[in-house]
Parts: sequence; structure tokens; C-alpha cells
Amino acid sequence: MVNINLRYTYLTWLNQSQKAWQLYWNRILHNRARIKCINSIKPFHSHPISNQVSEIRLFALMRNESLRLPYFLSHYSNLGVDRFILIDNNSTDGSAKLASSYSNVHVFQTSDSYKNHWYWMEYLLEKYGKNHWCVVVDIDELLSFPHEDTIRLPELCSFLESSGYTAMRALLLDMYSDKPVKNALYEPGSNPLATTPFFDTFHYEVIFPYFDRKRWQTFSSTHYTGGMRERVFGISSPITSLNKYPLFKNTRDTYLGQGMHAINGAVVSDVQGVVFHTKFLHDFVQEAAEESVREEHFNKAAYYKDFNRKLSEEPDLCLANTQSVRYKDWQQLVALGLMKTSSTFDAYALLRKKDKRIQHPESHA
Repeated sequence: MVNINLRYTYLTWLNQSQKAWQLYWNRILHNRARIKCINSIKPFHSHPISNQVSEIRLFALMRNESLRLPYFLSHYSNLGVDRFILIDNNSTDGSAKLASSYSNVHVFQTSDSYKNHWYWMEYLLEKYGKNHWCVVVDIDELLSFPHEDTIRLPELCSFLESSGYTAMRALLLDMYSDKPVKNALYEPGSNPLATTPFFDTFHYEVIFPYFDRKRWQTFSSTHYTGGMRERVFGISSPITSLNKYPLFKNTRDTYLGQGMHAINGAVVSDVQGVVFHTKFLHDFVQEAAEESVREEHFNKAAYYKDFNRKLSEEPDLCLANTQSVRYKDWQQLVALGLMKTSSTFDAYALLRKKDKRIQHPESHA
């Protein structure tokens, strides 16, 4: 009996030691890779970056996004973003020059592989986003939230902070046209939702494991999936995550997971937004083909390969069907359960609306 117990104790110790050693070695490899990737990042211009912690700062990666950039910057400026920190990765369409023409947009460049993109994001969030309310989105993503016609981001962040919240969850809502994808023609500067006003209402939740590279441990996160992506392109492996945490207070304990799909160390609000995904414009056909060959996105661009395969099989592919719904406003999305508000937030928004009427009565005449 004693020998059996000793053997069990030894094997348990050996197993734990092996795991600890593997974890230690993985951290060393991670730190080496991180330093190498960070050293590849260079500023594109010399715009000074203020140290005002009250600023709401947006962080995004881009590659050949000159088509969407003008409206993207306008949309988030109107929402209340003070400063933009963008990483350009091998653009050939003048994206970096276009973005840096704005005084509050700061562009960094790297020719590193996109496979390492989250090292870049973690670094810039740490260097320029610490203790700020941060918006982290892709250039083809437009944030929306309840009462956006009354409340701007500074007021939303004020409400969240006073209520003890440090993050807001959102559904990534794929938007599309009722025409073939190749005919979803879009002009720079216009609202892409005018070109892609339709969406699917059916989504469901699954639980995903995620890895926290601050704490160096795994945590679970509930994700949205389904929608048009699953209806048209089928169930992918792994399942497509339509979950986003696009807005959060970047505290010492907060870790934003890769792709903004999960967050750890944050207090998530019961108010939930939507991120309109405007990927499926006319340029998507070329993008899907190109990214399938580059294989720098997640899982060797498996999702892009699914897209490209379907588009190759059906060149006139239209994403809409008889159940597609045309977007109207945020109230519609709340009614459909895709966006969520609360009685407390509703009351706050109503109060803000009354305050604005008192301060600017002429605008409500």
C-alpha cells in the first residue's frame, strides 16, 4: 500500500513538473517571438501622441483598406473617438498615407507576417491604451449601441464606469446586399450600410476556451455564432465566432483575447451593442481569393478558403434570402434581441436627452 502511494505521489509530481517546465519554456518562446514582432513595428509619421488619459482611443489593424477608411474614421469620430492608433501591414493601396493625413490618426507599419498580428495589438494597447477606454475593431467593423442617437461614446463610457462596468459585449452582425456580392458596389466615404443593409436574425451561443497571455492560463468565453455565415457557407471548424468586445477600459487586470472575441479580468455590462460587419462589399471577391493564397489569417486562412470556394462555385452568389431582414435602427435590433439595453441605461439616456434639449432648445424646435 505504501509503495502504491509513493508511486502515485511520484507520478503526480512528475506530471506536474513536466507541465510546469513546458509552460516555462512556452513563455520563453512567446517572449522571444513577441520582442521580435514588436521590433518590426515602425512609425509611419511623426504626429505627437498626447498623454491625456481622458481620451477614448481606437486601435485597429489594416491592409489595403483605402476603400473603407474615410467612412470608418468619420463614423468613429462622430461617435466620440479622440485618437486612432492604426497598424498598417503591407498595404499597397495608399492606406497608410491616407490615414496619416488626419491629425489625430497615428499610423505604425510592419512588414511582419499577419500571423503575428496580436503581438502588435497587445504591444500598442499596452503602450498607448493603458487606463484609457479603448475601442478595438477592424476597419470593416462599425460599432453601434442602444440610444446611439442620443448617447455618444464619452457618455456611454461614463455610464459604464459609474455603474462598475469595464467592458461592453457586442454581436458581430454580418451585413450584406440583396445583389450578388460582386455587384455590391461601394463608393469611398459613403455609409456601407446603404450598400449592405440586410442581415440574418438567427444566432446562438457556444462556449470557447481562450488563452490569457497576461495570466498565462486558459479561460472560458461564451460566443455567438450562426447567422448568414453559417447559412450560406456552412458550419466551419472551428465554429465562426461572431462575438466581440469592442469597447473596454484597459486596466492592469484586463486581457483582450485575439480578434476581440473574448475578454478576461473585466466586468461586462448588461448593455450590449452590435458591430456591423461590412466585409461583404464588391472588393470581397478579390480579398477572399488573395487571402486564401497568403494563408496568414487564422488556421491558414481556413475561413477565407471557405468563402473563396463558395464564390468560385457560384460567381453570382447572393447572400440574401427570403428571411433576410433590412436594417432600420437600434430599436429594431433591441426588439430582435441582437442588441440589449437595461432600464437603468434607458433612464440615463432619457435624462441625457432632456439635458440636451434644455442646453440647446433651438435644435429641438
